[in-house]
Amino acid sequence: MSVADAIKNTDVIIVAVPSVHDDAGIKTVADSLLGPNAAGKVIIDTTNPLNSYPNLEVRWREGTSAGEVLAAALPNSVVYKAFNTVGVEHMSHPDGSLITGQQLSMLFCGGPERLEEVEEVISAVGFDPAYVGPIRYARNLEAMAELWLHLGVPGAGTAHKWGRNFHFQALRKPPQ
Repeated sequence: MSVADAIKNTDVIIVAVPSVHDDAGIKTVADSLLGPNAAGKVIIDTTNPLNSYPNLEVRWREGTSAGEVLAAALPNSVVYKAFNTVGVEHMSHPDGSLITGQQLSMLFCGGPERLEEVEEVISAVGFDPAYVGPIRYARNLEAMAELWLHLGVPGAGTAHKWGRNFHFQALRKPPQ
């Protein structure tokens, strides 16, 4: 099925494409990938608007997040930011077996209308959904992703490396 047909036949769309840093690029993604078929849909934005390696900086000068720009470009959709603060290591182990042995939380923001649908997707992947607020909080989640990269990716950020095997965890349940 084509992307356009897939979008027509679903209620939730996950945007997982290479990220762009500027407003025009984000709007192009909204127009070319999603277009008018996105109306009435829940959009989960997983991207991080980082500039080129080795800087890998988010949109500090713009004062808005890519999630906010995407939401403005898709006014008839409900945009959330999620899945952008973890690496592949954690996406494949949401049970926390690489870190704590506890199910990992997935911080997300947006909406808040249709919140349950996003929580259902996050839970289905294996994470504990942790809603942190409206789409403007995507600024914080994108900044967390930048920090994760600077601490864990060789050649980016600081000389002191934590490695990729850590996660910003919001433990909302006591250890068992």
